[in-house]
Amino acid sequence: MLDTACAAAAVYDLWVPDTMKRWFADKLRVPEGDVRAIYIFLAGVHDVGKATVTFQCQGFRAEFEALFSAVRDAGLPGEMNVKERELRTFPHGVASGIIVGNWLSAHGCDPRLSQVVDAHHGVASSGDLSTEKCALDRYPRPWKDVHEELIGAMAELTGVEPALERACGSAARRIRVPVLQLLTGLVVMADWIASDQDAFPMVVDASQVERLRRGLELTDLTGPIAFRGLRESADQIFNRSFGFSPRTVQRELYRAAAALDGPAIVILEAETGAGKTEAALAATEAMGIRAQGIYFAAPTMATANGLLERVMDWAARLTEGGEVSSLYLAHSKNQLSEPFRHLRYYGVGRDHGDAGSVVASTWMSGRRRGLLSNIVVGTIDQVLMMALRQRYSMLRHVALAGKVVIFDEVHAFDTYTSDYLERTIRWLSYYGASVIIMSATLPPSRRQALARAYTEVPLPEVPDAAYPLITVATEDSARVIPVEPAPTNLAARVRIIPDSLSELVAELEGLLVDGGCVLIIANTIERAQETYRKFKERYPQDVELHHAGFMALQRVAKEDALRAALGPTSHRGSGRPHLRIVVATQVAEQSLDIDADVLITDIAPMDLIVQRIGRLHRHKRPDSDRPAKLLNPQVLIRGVVKRGPVPQFNSGAAAVYGRKLLLATLANLPETFRRPDDIAGLVRTVYSDGPEIPSEWRDAWEEAMREDDQRVSTAHGRAATFMIPEPEDTKYFSDIFSLPNSELAELDCEEKGNAQVRDAEPTVEVIPIRRSGEGSDVYYACGGNFGALVESEEPSYPVARHLSSSTVRLPARVTRFNRDFEAVVGGLEELTPVGWRESNLLKGQLALPLDPDGEITLGRFTLRYTDELGIEIASDDSLKSV
Repeated sequence: MLDTACAAAAVYDLWVPDTMKRWFADKLRVPEGDVRAIYIFLAGVHDVGKATVTFQCQGFRAEFEALFSAVRDAGLPGEMNVKERELRTFPHGVASGIIVGNWLSAHGCDPRLSQVVDAHHGVASSGDLSTEKCALDRYPRPWKDVHEELIGAMAELTGVEPALERACGSAARRIRVPVLQLLTGLVVMADWIASDQDAFPMVVDASQVERLRRGLELTDLTGPIAFRGLRESADQIFNRSFGFSPRTVQRELYRAAAALDGPAIVILEAETGAGKTEAALAATEAMGIRAQGIYFAAPTMATANGLLERVMDWAARLTEGGEVSSLYLAHSKNQLSEPFRHLRYYGVGRDHGDAGSVVASTWMSGRRRGLLSNIVVGTIDQVLMMALRQRYSMLRHVALAGKVVIFDEVHAFDTYTSDYLERTIRWLSYYGASVIIMSATLPPSRRQALARAYTEVPLPEVPDAAYPLITVATEDSARVIPVEPAPTNLAARVRIIPDSLSELVAELEGLLVDGGCVLIIANTIERAQETYRKFKERYPQDVELHHAGFMALQRVAKEDALRAALGPTSHRGSGRPHLRIVVATQVAEQSLDIDADVLITDIAPMDLIVQRIGRLHRHKRPDSDRPAKLLNPQVLIRGVVKRGPVPQFNSGAAAVYGRKLLLATLANLPETFRRPDDIAGLVRTVYSDGPEIPSEWRDAWEEAMREDDQRVSTAHGRAATFMIPEPEDTKYFSDIFSLPNSELAELDCEEKGNAQVRDAEPTVEVIPIRRSGEGSDVYYACGGNFGALVESEEPSYPVARHLSSSTVRLPARVTRFNRDFEAVVGGLEELTPVGWRESNLLKGQLALPLDPDGEITLGRFTLRYTDELGIEIASDDSLKSV
């Protein structure tokens, strides 16, 4: 109890930002000193439920008999009463909640505060606890005296009783659920720190002050970042942090942020390549004065990896010398990132003069505690899970409530994910956190929805031609700031071409007479693979394939190589290829800094086409870098199977995006696209209530609108299934966890949680390996040159790390139906090497054991994996009868 109370004092004094302390004080209507006392008290008594017969006897296991005998010898009866025996389980957290609740009631305080200790194992109790309460009511007086003594001693030590009277006495208002949620998150932090037997060993050999000092040295908590942004101008910040002077949109965003005197949502809409990342980081320096740190949320793991080094470099220059900040890469494959692995051992910042240092905290690491670091770069899923009913959600809430949260590439979110985004923003707003949202452009309705999630103040009208645009909204004000647009930097001819691959090859042959770098974006992996195969026949050495169906390790390496070849520093004759055809899916659509000479893209919604065009003539280059035929940028659009009288789209495009947006986009495609001039107008038109549609399309348009309405309605319904209520509507603490424990346990798995906040079919992650032959107990890792591995033996750490970094997702079609799921997953469970069960890195993972030809048959599917094409369905029995 003392260890946890002391850990809580350290967490409050060292880690909790001033804004969170003031928020608690405001919500509880007490001075900040009372907040500290209440928190330390709750942390100190959170395990009082261990003083019960159920916990002390531990099922009367033999190894604990001697310990329990000492309890009996102290005069405490060791027999359960009849009500306690009726209970199948009696978790000590539930017992703690009841005991502390009784104590609070006896002292004239709102017993709801006891739910903090009840929920410290990740879930607030719900349902009827009458049997548990009756069991404790029937405890004999010696046990009740112990409960009183333990709680009373902690109350005296913390001096909490006057604070409790002010916060939850009879005259105080009811404590709101968000307050309970954050208090519980802080109690969990203190509990986990005190439970670390390295930091707080089970032997006491020094004073409590010395014990705490030693424990904190091993815990390595870092305090809120000492942002120095408001002491500098925009020019000073950009030159210090990034080594260049700000562009107009960057300067205006910083000024808007610096003018704020409280939390806000800031939405930046600017073209690709405008420096939105640096603009957001600079704005954070102003807004972060009141924050514990930042979370930079990227749309994918690959984009998070790409951002990491830029953020690390910024972080190293962020604070004064001597200040230490912690940084974490938040996604399930962070072990693949060499910069992050290097940070864990060496830190950064030593070579930046008077800058502070940045470390990867040992204690603040892992999928739950990593978010507690000052600076977190990760996927958006990790933030959206804030709105998910999930075990230990309170730790995610307390980690994010004190941060500036930056959302990148928001235009790419569908209805389902947008619901989670808006609910997350609502909770961040309630906690007083600031939010920055970045997008190439947003439909006006999306801009309004995002601002409305943060504040009830309506946005003013936005001029039609306003772009770039900055929107700033606070609790009591909202404004839009049109920014002087950059000069036209691209005028690309846009045309639709036939969808056949033979005609695409012929088209490119005419364009590539002197080489060139081509980017072809397909809407599905299968279509990308098909396109790649066709070009491989004609250009065997000059075509490459990128999609999400490669092993994670390979995908990272392929994208790094692509950035190096087509990035801003490569030139023809010096890194940039003479001829390169890059075939990719949407992985090339966002946050990938590559520059193509010509773009071929499948039809997609207008905002995504604009985003894809962001890879076209992205960087200023000398004419010698581009072939003469490709000096003028061109966009060729595929996927329109039939132009008239009513358009028909490739089935993949229609399935992914729906016909409504595709029809509206096709009807409003310009013959020439000018960047940035045309961006806002095109997106606004396509997403308006009544875009211009040819009269002969009217019936198809109305049908597409009905399909879209149904699609949106279904998406809203699915999103609501696992989403927590809005903070103002959350009446009971248990409402945040109101799912069966089995479903909560599933959502507690990071992969399940990530999947739940995306509107995508659930897929199964596997690790391809190669069998040496049928019936053999020898297998080989794909890549790595590790030699033969024996199925029954635990792999060495280097092998296990390589294998765990080699995951790939099966195509959704393979596990879409229950019968297929059972056949595929059941088969893989039997075929996964037994030795993996002994490895911490591989336990629970599924192997995909391939034969010497790289194939495996599971149920009615034959799957193939190759380093060239990635995962693919080689055959499907359901198609053989067609």
